[in-house]
Amino acid sequence: MNNPERLISVAPNGARKLRADHPALPLSPEDIAADAAACVAEGASLLHLHVRDAEGRHSLSADAYKAAINAVRDQTGSDLIIQITTESAGIFDRTAQIAVVESVRPESCSVALRELSPNGSQEEVATYRQFLADCRRESIWVQHILYDADDVRRFSDLRADGVYGEELPFILLVVGRYRSESQSDTLELRAMLDALDESPAAKPVWAACAFGQGETNLLSEAARSGGHVRVGFENNFLMADGSLAGSNASRVGEVAAALGSLGLSPMSADGARKAFKLRRYR
Repeated sequence: MNNPERLISVAPNGARKLRADHPALPLSPEDIAADAAACVAEGASLLHLHVRDAEGRHSLSADAYKAAINAVRDQTGSDLIIQITTESAGIFDRTAQIAVVESVRPESCSVALRELSPNGSQEEVATYRQFLADCRRESIWVQHILYDADDVRRFSDLRADGVYGEELPFILLVVGRYRSESQSDTLELRAMLDALDESPAAKPVWAACAFGQGETNLLSEAARSGGHVRVGFENNFLMADGSLAGSNASRVGEVAAALGSLGLSPMSADGARKAFKLRRYR
């Protein structure tokens, strides 16, 4: 990638964390919107959005998503691409995951290959293929979440079979795991990129996210290798020096500064829409 711009996504809350984990974790539509605006000011241009129910549990409620999207749009206008998640979090099945995208019709959504097509049966892949075709018809930018090199290889096989349709699909490489002792490893990132290189197809648009104190360094390595980055409290509360981050915006700012030291700069939302041929925003 010769373009010196990198898309910085922010994942401000996730499906599992609570205010007890960090007092600045944004959960309500109003808090998410204020947090999102602060992150835009630091260089973020994509919001990876989770919503919660009245008890603070992970939700795929279309109404909750619409309320949060409206609140964020009121604060940021078109300065953010808003990506809803379909994450199951061990609660929701594929029917619910697909239904929320069909109901909300967001500008972007994220889907995990191993959740939308866990077994790879003919019927399952056909449903997955149709869902992705429906997203393309509705101009919904899909990000495909991949957790290891085996996921990458399976993605490449399905891509060769035409399941993804688009010329350059958008993928997120999740480097590390949700464990308190987990530290993301550049060797794991390299293994996933090597698996991508095994495919004869052009490398897809890709981003990485990471965990723990090493997040900034791992994301710098991803950006240096041509990838985009995702940062935020969903994955990590720590600054590179091990101190507790005060906010998602502080994490975005540190990563943006690290990219700047590499001669790279944040990509704006409108720049991303142009670069990735997104046809409209909602």
